[in-house]
Amino acid sequence: MSTEKKYFERIAERGQLIVISGPSGVGKRTIITEYMKEHPNAIKCTSVTTRSPYAHEVDGEDYYFLSHLEFDRMIRSQQMLEYAYYNRNGYGTPKKAVEEAREAGHNVILNLDVTGAMKVRALCPDATLIFIMPPTWEELEERIRTRNTENPDVIADRLLIAQEEVLCAAQYDYILINDTVENTVRRLGQIIHGNRYSSTSMKAFLESYIESELQSALVDEVRSL
Repeated sequence: MSTEKKYFERIAERGQLIVISGPSGVGKRTIITEYMKEHPNAIKCTSVTTRSPYAHEVDGEDYYFLSHLEFDRMIRSQQMLEYAYYNRNGYGTPKKAVEEAREAGHNVILNLDVTGAMKVRALCPDATLIFIMPPTWEELEERIRTRNTENPDVIADRLLIAQEEVLCAAQYDYILINDTVENTVRRLGQIIHGNRYSSTSMKAFLESYIESELQSALVDEVRSL
């Protein structure tokens, strides 16, 4: 097999970039975890943050915990795929980790809010954006209240943010209703599998093919005249 053909095969087998969004309490983490159990080729890139770790969190697994100086340095050197600040702490996705995983053929899954998802879409047009919806608003509200029983202000803030996020769902490529984890994981798998060779996912391959193969064919045709 020629080096050129191997190059095209490598581009064609490049992993997908999947962005998962949805309101707090909708079950995003559980869905991603269960999907990854069934599909070892999928990986979740660990984000970086400047906040202090909680007692149960492990550096390098839950987050990479950085100083504010280190975080700012990554931004200035354009090492972030996306980043944002919440409560004076920075959160971001390292660009290098995502690219290396995709080049190795892994499907990369990112759990991002709407703002982060739109930033990724602007930088990576071949990314697939999926929004997770609750079956009913009442069920989501109950989940949020159960998870944040200690602070009414936190509950009110999360409900307001959830409303704003749901209004942005139409900007995503796919919308999944999380009626049960099993059903949602199955539907997620169908989307990722069916999207593998879409024109959007194959954009890098197509651009390289046109630039190399078609231009070479045109040169050969001209020479034969």
